[in-house]
Amino acid sequence: MNYIDPVLHNYAWGSHTFIQQFLNIEHPEPLAEAWYSAHPQAPSMVGKSPLDVLIKQNPEYWLGSINSKLPFLLKVLAADQALSLQVHPSKKQAEEGFIRENDKQIPIDAPQRNYRDDNHKPEMIMALTDFYAMCGFRNYNDIIMLFKHFKLGTLFSTYQYFAKDPSPDSFQAFYQEILERKPMPQLAEHILKLHNSDRWENELKWTKYLLSLYPEDCTAISPLLLNLIHLKPFQAIFLESGIVHAYLQGAGIEIMAASDNVLRAGLSPKHIDVEELLKVMRYSPYQPSIYPAQSAKHHLIEYSNPTSDFLLSRVLIDSKYSLPNKSGVRILLNLDGDCTLLHKSEEIHLKKGSAVILPSAKQDISIIGNAHIIMASDGTK
Repeated sequence: MNYIDPVLHNYAWGSHTFIQQFLNIEHPEPLAEAWYSAHPQAPSMVGKSPLDVLIKQNPEYWLGSINSKLPFLLKVLAADQALSLQVHPSKKQAEEGFIRENDKQIPIDAPQRNYRDDNHKPEMIMALTDFYAMCGFRNYNDIIMLFKHFKLGTLFSTYQYFAKDPSPDSFQAFYQEILERKPMPQLAEHILKLHNSDRWENELKWTKYLLSLYPEDCTAISPLLLNLIHLKPFQAIFLESGIVHAYLQGAGIEIMAASDNVLRAGLSPKHIDVEELLKVMRYSPYQPSIYPAQSAKHHLIEYSNPTSDFLLSRVLIDSKYSLPNKSGVRILLNLDGDCTLLHKSEEIHLKKGSAVILPSAKQDISIIGNAHIIMASDGTK
């Protein structure tokens, strides 16, 4: 059992307060993410050694297998502003895209590179505060109703085709026109003049907000196309491959497969490959399931998901609790309270904001104290 220190990332969309207060540190710039991982570009430190180096030296001890790669990346995420609109590829798409771009000799760190590795990137976000996001296309009839209500149909040449015969094919043509981001000053001008409507108040509010950040980006109308999600603390959503999404505001725990494969669709000055996006994204309506917060009566709350790359759990300690044995490495992050982890004659104190890493070789762990802990592990049963 060892302490693990996060790597901090101060992106412009981050918060000036949340991670700073959680980790009890002073940091004048906005902090967006705290990473607990073996990511080669930003590995967490375990003692005086980077985690990726430790795993390569003894994968059997850390991971319980000869595989030398930690399959997940755990983050504390805090967003004061919206993140980019994006899509993640499937495993097959990532493998094919990675080979294709390698054959073209596109440098891994090139801005125009789509696939930086050959892995998929399923992910889950669990809210720590009120958390707002967009995820998955709305029911087509709702999109048509919104465009009629706000009188937007005449601004896009492909809209009438979609409205007349709503289908994945007609919607793809309509969405492609939006993705191509041709300057449309009349779009922002029209929307900013609209008055709030009781029925679509949130949709209009978020659209105006995104237009204030990206006035020349047509994808700022995404709240009219995607489902708006409001998570309460400890609710979560799982993001599948091909699903268009963006985080809007709030703080949470994010866990994902170890991959850098992000195809941006808008709300960003970074490279956008519309042709590749059209191949990867899913156009059918998709409503993500919201994982409930669940009762605090349970000691172990698992946020089960379809992937084997990761499993996110909450551990609620009120006196003493024995962690179920599980092969593979685990990272424990204390959200609140104070506790001590025990393994044979070894013990380690875990206060709020601190984290420990448990190698696969160490089982039969018990916890004493009163605490609320996040546990990240691989998703194998």
